[in-house]
Amino acid sequence: GCVVKWLDDRRFQKMHLMILNLQRLLQVTAHGEQVFSRVKEKYSSKPWFNIEDYWALEELIERLEDRRVYVGCLANRVTEIQADLVMWQAKQINRKLYFLSLLSIIFFPFSVLTRVFGMNAGVQRDPMLVGDSFRNIVLLHVAFMLLGVLVCFVIQDLYTRIAYWRRKRAISRTPGGHSSAEP
Repeated sequence: GCVVKWLDDRRFQKMHLMILNLQRLLQVTAHGEQVFSRVKEKYSSKPWFNIEDYWALEELIERLEDRRVYVGCLANRVTEIQADLVMWQAKQINRKLYFLSLLSIIFFPFSVLTRVFGMNAGVQRDPMLVGDSFRNIVLLHVAFMLLGVLVCFVIQDLYTRIAYWRRKRAISRTPGGHSSAEP
């Protein structure tokens, strides 16, 4: 229940805005550190600048540095949480797509059978050709199904071979003709 509320798009936008605000605060504190360090260096030699002012600026600079470190840790943690939520959401989507794929594998053959048996293949002038047309339609559907399955299994192998060929070609074009991965 609570995790699902965090996955709302508005929450992701709010987290992104929080990260941006933390990064801005980090920049402001770092800039403040630099400014007060320059003030301390510039005015420490002035006669009107007393030792209490010097130590107050030193304490302020230390506090700003502590805040900068703290805000940096917060920004990193919020970024990690956002990455974890995105990864969790991707896993949930992959799981749902897996079940959808299983359902389509189960029901696709039924849809093909429904299409085949729903055709008006028998409406011809010659009653002797009714069996031939129905058989031709069934064979055509089986051929397309086999072609689809073949493409599904062959496409990955084909992609792997093409990627290997491109990688090999790119390696041969580099100066020296080999990569550090090859012996």
